[in-house]
Amino acid sequence: MFDLFRSRDKAVRAMLTGLLLLVALSMVTYLIPNSGTGYDGSADQSVVATIGKDQLTAMQVSTAIQNMSRGRQMPPELLAFYVPQMVNQMIDDRAMAYEAQRLGLQVSDADTATAIRAQLPPQLFKDGQIDTASYQAMLAQAGMTVSAFESDTARQLLIQHLRDIVSQGVIITPQEVENEFKKRNEKVKLQYVVLPPSKYQSEAEPTDAELRSYYDSHKSEFQIPEKRSLGIIVLDPDKVAADVPVTDAELRKEYNSNLDKYRIPERVKVRHILIKSDASNDAAAKNKAQIILKEIQTGGDFAKLAKENSNDPGSAQNGGELGWIVKGQTVPEFEKAAFSLQPGQTSGLIKTMYGYHILQVEAHENAHVQPFDEVKAQIAADYRKRVANQQMQALSDKAVLELGKDPLHPEKAAAALGPAAAYYAATNIQLGDPIPGVGVSKEFTDAVAGLRKGQVTPGSVVLQNGKVVVASVTDLQPPHQATFDEARNDVRNKVTQQKLQTILADKAKELAQKAQADGGDLAKAAKSMGLDVKETADLDRNGNIESVGALSTIPDALTKPVDSIVGPVSAGGGQVVAKIVARTPADMALLPAQRASIRDELRQQKVRDRVQLFENGLRKRLEQEGKLKVHQDVLNRIVQNYSQRNS
Repeated sequence: MFDLFRSRDKAVRAMLTGLLLLVALSMVTYLIPNSGTGYDGSADQSVVATIGKDQLTAMQVSTAIQNMSRGRQMPPELLAFYVPQMVNQMIDDRAMAYEAQRLGLQVSDADTATAIRAQLPPQLFKDGQIDTASYQAMLAQAGMTVSAFESDTARQLLIQHLRDIVSQGVIITPQEVENEFKKRNEKVKLQYVVLPPSKYQSEAEPTDAELRSYYDSHKSEFQIPEKRSLGIIVLDPDKVAADVPVTDAELRKEYNSNLDKYRIPERVKVRHILIKSDASNDAAAKNKAQIILKEIQTGGDFAKLAKENSNDPGSAQNGGELGWIVKGQTVPEFEKAAFSLQPGQTSGLIKTMYGYHILQVEAHENAHVQPFDEVKAQIAADYRKRVANQQMQALSDKAVLELGKDPLHPEKAAAALGPAAAYYAATNIQLGDPIPGVGVSKEFTDAVAGLRKGQVTPGSVVLQNGKVVVASVTDLQPPHQATFDEARNDVRNKVTQQKLQTILADKAKELAQKAQADGGDLAKAAKSMGLDVKETADLDRNGNIESVGALSTIPDALTKPVDSIVGPVSAGGGQVVAKIVARTPADMALLPAQRASIRDELRQQKVRDRVQLFENGLRKRLEQEGKLKVHQDVLNRIVQNYSQRNS
């Protein structure tokens, strides 16, 4: 491993992209250490892709995904949709690194060390040097080794070097800047008419003959899936627990046998305001914190100031409330201040690795054992729950046994189980439908998916709410082509929509033709058809039209001359016809002030387009040369894993 701590003065040649930022952010977001989501991936070394001699493994992909979700950059439920894109980006990066090495490009250890130092959070530095232990701990929490992280950083620098070369020579001409300025600043005013579907709904009502004709010519589209009728027995542990008898003597025995459970360590109830700081803004952050502190000291509302100023998202919305904390739970500086204050006291500024804190202690309790009367209700609830869990296993076994005796009459089994069992009947349901007494449950759906008539779920199904379900199939309807009567509603909906769209298109076309025949008088044509005309303000190309949406949905409005009739176009849920009333050219006197920013934006876009074109071509060439191979089966397994996890 190279010496990360030796290179201090050299300028940063490239900025890290993606991985380092995500890791760093995920490590420093919260006041209480180790509160993030732990890495739960397995050490799966299956190869997702091979690029030259480099391999991208399933474990590396899982680590990247976990870092993404740990930092809350992406909600877990969306990961399944983005995993393929993330993997493809990782493959593209390695392809770029491979090509850079093949072209002889290099990145020195010093360059890599400088880039890492420039991006690390300030709390990892002590006396200007990186704290090795904290650095290693940060990476370990992200599921990475130091060597792997530094290799990834070097790869990103190498990729950026190649991208810089690819993007060299990108030129934006003055004419391109001027054309873009005109496009952005030109404005147009429209008259427009929206033809809503609701106006013509009655005209679209289909006849029986039309329904029959459509059905006869589209029979294959109307299929009835397999349907089941189920008898469902639901066992509720809360109901079982409610019937468990318990005496004071038993509760006293529970209490005396588990005194350690009721020992409360010394603790304080505290709220705080955090003003985050790093090496770039420490002075400004401290000054802001001092101003807030003075306001509190002169009678300011702590909770209100916390909501308005605190950078701790977990507590700010609650007026800075952290609740009860015990020793060892927070960083040392915070803990020392919290436990030294008396209830009602406010601290001075407390500096921690996260920034500047202002603490206010609301209560302080010494270590003690909670008295019996204080915890009696909880002991009773825990006792009943424990006994109920033991009884639930016996009840679920009995439910399966009773149901197996007569699967076609499950109500008999429910009656034999007594008041602990609730019975529900579901008639002609499809897999995935909400189930009476159950709701939508993947576990239950999987359990009944393969059952035939007269069969019982293989054992009980435990739902996410803790309830236990057993069921039998009392009837089964195989899939079949729908008869006309079965499909009537679907047929009606499709025919109605087809007719409605045809009517709308014809009416909109008629309106446009009438307006053109009347010399462009859209208002007159609209009035003759019982339609309303509206007029926009002056709009640039990013403007929005009421009841229609973006101006860009009427593209001809940006190009055709004044007095032109444009449309019809589909927009706003219906059809739109418009007239260009006025066009205001861009004020060229404003161009000098915008020239530099427009030129930079155009150049950045050209660079992105050129790099993307290069990366796409490179990947295709490497695949053709056999230097890049994606193992689609492994990739599919990873995607499926995240899809199932969040379904």
